[in-house]
Amino acid sequence: MDAEWIWIDPAVYPELQKNSQYGKDTSGRDCVAVFRKTVHLSGIPESVKLSVSGDAIYRLYVNGSFVGQGPASAGGDFLLEGTLPWYYADQYVLYPDSKTLQPDIKELQMEAQVRLKPRALTEITGGQGGFYLYGEAEYKDGSTEAFGTDSTWEARPDNRFVSPVSYNGANHPEPWRRAVPTGDKRKLIPAPIPPLDYALVKPMRPEQEQICLQPGEQVEIEYDRIYSAYFALRCDRPCRIKVECFETSGLSVGCEEITLTEAGEYRSFHLKSIGMTRIEALESDGSVQIRPYLYFCHYPVSQEGYLHTNDPELDQVFDVCKWTLQICRQTLHLDSPKHQELLACTGDYYIESMMTAFTFGDMRLAALDIERTARWLEYNDGRMFHTNYSLIWVQWLDFVWKYTGDDGLVERCRGGLQKLLERFNGYIGGKGVLENPPDYMFVDWVVTEGYSMHHPPKYLGQTVLNAFYYKAVRTAAEIGTRYGWAEALLWQERADSLREAFNRCFYDREAGMYIDGLSDPTVASKWQPANVARKHFSRYANTLAALYDLCPLDDVVRLTRLSTDDNSELPPVQPYFMHYVLQAVCHAGLEEEYGLSQFEKWKPMVRECPKGLAEGWIKPEPTYSFDHSHAWGGTPAYHIPLLLTGFRMIKSGFKKIGLAPKLFGLDYADVAFPTPYGVVRCVQRRGEEPKITVPEGLEWELVF
Repeated sequence: MDAEWIWIDPAVYPELQKNSQYGKDTSGRDCVAVFRKTVHLSGIPESVKLSVSGDAIYRLYVNGSFVGQGPASAGGDFLLEGTLPWYYADQYVLYPDSKTLQPDIKELQMEAQVRLKPRALTEITGGQGGFYLYGEAEYKDGSTEAFGTDSTWEARPDNRFVSPVSYNGANHPEPWRRAVPTGDKRKLIPAPIPPLDYALVKPMRPEQEQICLQPGEQVEIEYDRIYSAYFALRCDRPCRIKVECFETSGLSVGCEEITLTEAGEYRSFHLKSIGMTRIEALESDGSVQIRPYLYFCHYPVSQEGYLHTNDPELDQVFDVCKWTLQICRQTLHLDSPKHQELLACTGDYYIESMMTAFTFGDMRLAALDIERTARWLEYNDGRMFHTNYSLIWVQWLDFVWKYTGDDGLVERCRGGLQKLLERFNGYIGGKGVLENPPDYMFVDWVVTEGYSMHHPPKYLGQTVLNAFYYKAVRTAAEIGTRYGWAEALLWQERADSLREAFNRCFYDREAGMYIDGLSDPTVASKWQPANVARKHFSRYANTLAALYDLCPLDDVVRLTRLSTDDNSELPPVQPYFMHYVLQAVCHAGLEEEYGLSQFEKWKPMVRECPKGLAEGWIKPEPTYSFDHSHAWGGTPAYHIPLLLTGFRMIKSGFKKIGLAPKLFGLDYADVAFPTPYGVVRCVQRRGEEPKITVPEGLEWELVF
């Protein structure tokens, strides 16, 4: 790439240069800078391609048409200090895309709005405001012509963006001046994912597509679903209005105040999870006509899976889980569009990737998240904020390899894998198990005996951490053996040693269960409460012991039943951890016994809010309000089609698959899921042979 990072002149605007590395930067003055240049091409191109990045967020327009917004997030972790040495440039193809450029265009009027301050955790910056664009036009004869950001571009602050929550059209933009190269030398990596899709969404009720408000009046606008979106509106006259966004009634996700001095459109700069908006006319000369709408933003969808059965509530559970996954798929997987947390939430994204297998099929986003995480693990010596979650990354890597067959991805992650496992080997104590990690998070979103299982004390979290470590090092040994890595034997020896120590330390023979951790004293820290001399049992430890074959094989079924039965003496878990419970059911061969009954737990939650998936079903605190855009509990979108089709990946990357359709008590089931070859469809009716449609080129077999 041959272009320069540019920004507004530091000699004129010294206070509008720096930004925070990530998070909600409220320090100093906010700024939206505007950059423009008209590029005159020497001929009519066959194609025009752009690589674009910006700090913290840019919006790009070409010839008056919106092209896209970004950049793709660099990822990062809650432990981020300083700035990352790598960032991503979004890739756009402008021509012959008629939505952006009309045919026979030789002139490109480029304009970008760039917000200086990060307003979401995912907005990783280089610490300095900047905009980068490199373009290349290709002509019919194969020749190319390049252009990009440099000091010939014009730039100015747009003073109408007063603050992150205030826009005042009465403020005049600054004069245009020459942009100034920043000297930024950060590594820019072309984003290996397509640009996000945007779609205009109108209010659910047609009569609200245009509303009329007098000063002092307000109205609530409802949308058919919760969207990952930028709210927008168009007014027919000058006015001052306030817009507050909600997921559901009472669950506000932020508000903005907008002053327009003429008829026109306002489009928010902040991605939110929006199910409704409240619009209030603060000032206007008479009634104002307002057209409210959303710009729905998400990772592109090219194929879709579906579920249709004779149980409409089961179908709705699948659909709500699938929808929530779609709004969480941005330039990285999100825990939710409301929270927009970093790559630290590995457990969320592992489950979301498995959901993707039966809903959208495109694993490029998952592969990029995995590689970003590997890069972070190398950069930070194997340390991530959430210890349990960082270990789940190894399972995630292996799952995506199975679905893509991408050996290169695994090789590129080798360094991160080595760093991660060496760090955890350093936490092994004299008893042969992990005894001195910095924390035991994350287990589940519940409170147990007064402690949050987000970051529990040792006696509540140690066994789970050891179980995830065992699974990580055992999976790493399998990966290493597959590729002939020298460290594979060492990893297998460590797994064998840990399994023996795990049973010695955590199995309670009298109870016939695994305890949640040892009660020896620990030093308290911010993310690890002081330990308590107490013995505790849960579904968490016993589920994972059965799922990962840490227990004797004769105990797998017994412990799985103990962790699954609703009448078990062990307290229930949240939707997030149900993913592992359902995996354990399949691992123990108890699918026939439990069938689809476990998915009954999701039905009341979906009845209450069919617009998006709630964060949980057990409030960790009486006053806590769950968001309704959280995909980590959406495992039914994976497990229901998995059970009904009996899908097996026989050879990685869909080189060969197996199917074993079953109805599990249903009268009818029509399941479709995407593959690189096209959509597989399996239709079952009670008393009839399944009808299976497989795309050409995909090898498969029945595996009853």
